[in-house]
Formats: sequence, structure tokens, C-alpha cells
Amino acid sequence: MKGFLKLFIGLCLIFILTGCIGEDYDVGVPTAHIYFEGLSSDFQLTEANISWKTASEEVEKTKKDIITFASSLDEIKVFPGQKVKLDFRENPKNGGDIWTDPKITVALLKDGERTELALDDFREFQFPTDKGNYVLEVEFMSSAGNAQYLGNILIQ
Repeated sequence: MKGFLKLFIGLCLIFILTGCIGEDYDVGVPTAHIYFEGLSSDFQLTEANISWKTASEEVEKTKKDIITFASSLDEIKVFPGQKVKLDFRENPKNGGDIWTDPKITVALLKDGERTELALDDFREFQFPTDKGNYVLEVEFMSSAGNAQYLGNILIQ
């Protein structure tokens, strides 16, 4: 009888601990930020097209003309060839920041042309040396969905 009681208590403990470890990391749409070398401040990019679905949240946003939308945003002034770090944070209203192996792309749009920018392992990229107004497009793709972020960039 003692052996059965010990086995029963042991199984109960295992089930209780399994419930604690198996937490639900259901995360929402992150926010995207860019940091400039030498500056302690950052700029938050604006959400555009989003298709995101988790057990606790479903978000669908569509901006048909991203060029016009991005042009209406405040300008972010950068220098030619300036290096920038891209970061994603949990959105305070939905919590969580666990995104498993997201695919991230960065591009500049100007005059109907799309220029992909190389993103290194530290999520850093470099702006081109050509001056002008650009739309910065960042795409974040994970198992929960896709999110597109925009910025109005002036390379001066």
C-alpha cells in the first residue's frame, strides 16, 4: 500500500509540474524599431499590412497604397551609408516576445523600384549612399503570420 501511495503522489507531482512548464506563449504582433549608431534614441516604425493569428489574438490590417501612407509619416533623417540596427519588441497590450525563427526582410522603395537591403545576424543594415526620399519597408514573417512596417526615410 505504501508503494502505491508513493507512486500516486509522484505521478501527481509530475502532472502538476508539467502544467507549470507547458505555459502558453501566445504572442501578438511585435513593434519594430530602428536604432542609429551613436544615438541612444530609437524610432518606431509604423504598422501597415498585418495578417496575424494566435489563440488569443487575430489582427487583419490592410493599407492598399503603402507609398502614399508612408509619405504621410514623419521623416526619419539619415546620412548616406549610415548603419542601423533593427529590433522587435513585444507589444505592451498583448505581451510575450517569443517569435520562433522569424524571416525578416528590409527594403527601400523609390520611384516604383524595390531595393533589398542586406540584414546581418545582429539585424543591422546599411542605407545606400544615394540621397533622396525613400520608403523603408520591413517585413516580419513568423508562424503566427506576417507584419509589415513602414518608415518615411530622407537620406540627406
